[in-house]
Amino acid sequence: MTMKELARLANVSVSTVSKAFADAEDVSDDTKAHIFKIAKEYGCFGRFYRGRYSKAIIAIICPEVISTNYSRYVERLQEIIEDAGGIVLISTCHFSPDNQLELIEYYSSYLRVDGIIVFGLSGRLKKDCDTPIVSLFSTADDRVDTVFTDLWPAVEQTVALLRGLGHRNIAFAGEERTKSKAALFCRAMTLPEDSEAVIVSGDRFEQAGVDCADRILKSDRAYTAVVCAYDDIAFGLIKRLREKGISVPEDMSVTGMDNIRVSRFAETSLTTIDYGCDEVCRAAYGLLCEKMKNKYYKSDKKISFTASLVERQSHSRNKFANPHNALL
Repeated sequence: MTMKELARLANVSVSTVSKAFADAEDVSDDTKAHIFKIAKEYGCFGRFYRGRYSKAIIAIICPEVISTNYSRYVERLQEIIEDAGGIVLISTCHFSPDNQLELIEYYSSYLRVDGIIVFGLSGRLKKDCDTPIVSLFSTADDRVDTVFTDLWPAVEQTVALLRGLGHRNIAFAGEERTKSKAALFCRAMTLPEDSEAVIVSGDRFEQAGVDCADRILKSDRAYTAVVCAYDDIAFGLIKRLREKGISVPEDMSVTGMDNIRVSRFAETSLTTIDYGCDEVCRAAYGLLCEKMKNKYYKSDKKISFTASLVERQSHSRNKFANPHNALL
C-alpha cells in the first residue's frame, strides 16, 4: 500500500494524506479519522503515521539487562520517567559500539523519540542528530552531556580501610570489562597495572568470582583481602572460599562495588561501594528534560557524583597482622 493508493481509497489528495499522518492542524479531525481508519484496515497506519504521541517517549539504550546493576539503573530510570508522565522504550546493545549507534539512529530518525538516555556512549553522533541525548557514566562524544559517578575516592577509602585492619596482601578480582576499576585499585595500592595482585577472569558475574577465588588460593602470595569489581563477583568468590574452608571475614576480607539490593541481605552482608543510582538517574532525566524543552539548549555538562563506601560485615581485622603495625 502506497500513500497514493491510500489517497485514492480515501478519496482525498496525496497531500491531505501526508498532512493527516503528520498531524497537521489544517486537516480536520474527521478527515484524519477517515484516513486512519482505512490505513489501519490495510495495515499501513504505523508505516505512515508521523504525528507526535501525547506523552514524552524516552528511549533507554543499555549494554545488557542480565547485569543486576544495569537493570537497577534501567528500572529506576523507568520509574522516574513514568512518574513524570512519560513512556519508556528499552534496548540493549550488548556492549557493541556499532549496535549502540545504530539504535540511536533508529530511535532518533525513524521512531523520532523525544529523548534518549544511553549508557556509556562509545562513538560520535552524526552531525544531523538533533534528538536530545544524555549519556550515563561516560561519553566518547564531547558534545553529549554526561552524568557519572566518581569512583576513585571510594576505592581509595576501601584500600585504606583494609590496610588499617592490617591487610597487606590485597587482591583485585575482576573480569575483562572491569579494567578501569582494576586501574583505580592499582592506583590506590601504588601498584603497576600489570600487577599479579590483579586477577582478571574470562568469565562474568558469580562464575568470575569462583574463578578468581581458585586463582587467589593457588597463588604463592598469602592474600588476606580481596576487592571485587562488582558485587556479583564478590558473592561467587565468597561461596568458593567457603567451599574451600576459608571463612569470610575471619580468614579473608571481601569487598564489592555497586551495592546491589541483595548485598545487605546476604548471610554475611557485603561491604561495598554505592554509586548513588537514584541521584544519577534523577540528574540524567532532569538534564534530558531541559534539553527536550529547548532543542537549542546546549549545556556541555559533566555532572559528577561521588561514590561512597558502605561498611557491613564482610571485612575484619587481619588475624595474622601485628596490631602495632596495622597503620604502616
